[in-house]
Amino acid sequence: MIKKLFLVSALGLGAFYYGQTTTIFQENFEPATAALWQNVDRDGDGEKWEFYNAESDGMPAFTGGFATSWSWFLEAFTPDNTLTSPPITLPVTSDLLYLKFKVGAFDETVFEEHYAVYIIPATEVFSGSEFPVFEETLDAGYTETAKNVTVDISTFAGQDVRVVLRHYNCTDVAFIGFDDVEIYQIPRLGVGNSIKNKVKIYPNPTSDFIKIQNAEKVDLVRIFDLSGKLVKETKSSEIDVRPLSAGSYILNIHSGNEITSQKFVKK
Repeated sequence: MIKKLFLVSALGLGAFYYGQTTTIFQENFEPATAALWQNVDRDGDGEKWEFYNAESDGMPAFTGGFATSWSWFLEAFTPDNTLTSPPITLPVTSDLLYLKFKVGAFDETVFEEHYAVYIIPATEVFSGSEFPVFEETLDAGYTETAKNVTVDISTFAGQDVRVVLRHYNCTDVAFIGFDDVEIYQIPRLGVGNSIKNKVKIYPNPTSDFIKIQNAEKVDLVRIFDLSGKLVKETKSSEIDVRPLSAGSYILNIHSGNEITSQKFVKK
């Protein structure tokens, strides 16, 4: 209740079809479905994910229910909180599969929350050693309009999986919020420019440069290593990765409040 008042004052399953897009999983964090997610306090400080209502609690970036994890409330926390979805069956398909979600923070000046998103086998328990499909430190508050993140998860087709949201590796900021987590399927062929113009990176693997294709605008590119450390930041659509050590990385392409994420391998 105290946190609810703080928010107000501080801030002032199934499948269905839409055109050629098939929604496989959708979560809006309303009470009935939010209760199905596993909520774990990995750092043992007694703080877990909490659920609020965007309209009554003053978070205009979201609608209805949303999930929140705190790195500060009257004292600094060092969170390692995970929120793990119920099992999701991804179809056996050659189509494209995407994970999409909305994310935002406390306000436009207090926002540097760090988080990662994982896809894990449905039968396994999250250990923290898994490689995320997306990771970043928020670069703005996104309090009025949420950041929309889209991640290609086509390599997980045919598997039973869970989505893990992890808030960690930060302290003494405020909170991070998530809403509208969705997994959807799009045919690779026959849907016109919506697929032809999907952002791609190449070559992958690479030993020297990564090029970004089909991005209308590149505001910022960020590359994170396996530990979640930001190792490179640029505004170029051709990125020199020669200084990076061999291994796997996440490349995030920022365009306005939209992010497209790709994994690549440096040889």
